[in-house]
Amino acid sequence: MIAVEEGAHLDQALVAASVAGADRDLAWFLAYGVTRRRGEVDAALRPRLTRPLTGLDPAVRAVLRLGAFERLFARTRPHAAVHQAVEVMKAIGPKRASGLVNAVMRRVGPAKNLREAESHNLPDWLWERWVERYGAEAAAAWATEAAEPPPLFVVARDPEQPLAAEERPDELAPLPALAGVYRSGASSARVESWRGYEAGAWWIQDAAAVQMADLVQEAKGLHILDAFAAPGAKAFRLVSRGARVHAVDRDEDRLAKVREGAARLNLSVETTCHDWTSGTGALSPDYDVVLADAPCTALGTLRRHPEVRWRRQPADLEHLAKRQRSLLATVSQLVRPGGALVYAVCSPEPEEGAEVIADFVAAHPMFRVEATRETAPPTQGEDAHFGCRLRRAT
Repeated sequence: MIAVEEGAHLDQALVAASVAGADRDLAWFLAYGVTRRRGEVDAALRPRLTRPLTGLDPAVRAVLRLGAFERLFARTRPHAAVHQAVEVMKAIGPKRASGLVNAVMRRVGPAKNLREAESHNLPDWLWERWVERYGAEAAAAWATEAAEPPPLFVVARDPEQPLAAEERPDELAPLPALAGVYRSGASSARVESWRGYEAGAWWIQDAAAVQMADLVQEAKGLHILDAFAAPGAKAFRLVSRGARVHAVDRDEDRLAKVREGAARLNLSVETTCHDWTSGTGALSPDYDVVLADAPCTALGTLRRHPEVRWRRQPADLEHLAKRQRSLLATVSQLVRPGGALVYAVCSPEPEEGAEVIADFVAAHPMFRVEATRETAPPTQGEDAHFGCRLRRAT
């Protein structure tokens, strides 16, 4: 939790902690649980403290939040939760704070008189934006889902053929609107142990991300540039539909994961490490489609990355939108005349979606909007993405 406060992604911090066995499951449950329900947890802690949580030592704040979550939302017996919190505080220090932790944990209970945003475990600014755009009922339903683990979506290597029994995990339900995509009954699992994984029959990809890749129509035979490719799922989807894909990313380690995934799936993907802030480099402007899944706030991924909601601020929208406009202008130069440009972000916020497209079209009149797709608010547990397909004039 301390690493997350310092900027690490929650899942990566947990992997780096290398906790094994039953302790691993508990660590992931507690870390994700407290991050998803931090509004309620902080509201429960507030009346038991003489100063704001933000003024406490990071280690003390982390232990208090974890202990309060375990008392409020886990099945742990109260005395055991108190004891565990105190022992953790003694272990990671400052040890003098163990008395404070003990006193607070003994008295903490469900919060009363929560603000609406707190009760829905969102920062005030984000809750207010959602209510304004979608209405209180829809925003509340979305926030309630965002406090729970996400479903897993399985994407078949061959979208035209149903997964064979020996290739498919248990409890899969096909999504009729997306060829070759299934929703799993599991919300989290070690998918490497599932049937069909080693054989490369499928990969895990959020249903919203599949829809963004599917904005490329009739992919068969097309030469496609996936400009921000890692970890590679969109490239895999396009190759599985018959496209020839050139995957580019600025991080060689992340690009290596694209190659590893392609090898497991027995899919052919060309890869190049390149940073678009330096221009188009040696790439030729002859792609049938350029897919720009641009860096964004990731505010549409709150179920999978709950730390994002507490990390982002309104100013991030303007900052990232400026970067998105610049990157989109760069990669658009590689679309051949008559070709398509697909822009996508895993954010529902208009500053990063529709407004970026409006500014781009105004500055680049040779492109026109053909189709847009939004998955906010989510309807089947998927992420909230925005995507747009534009056509370049011949």
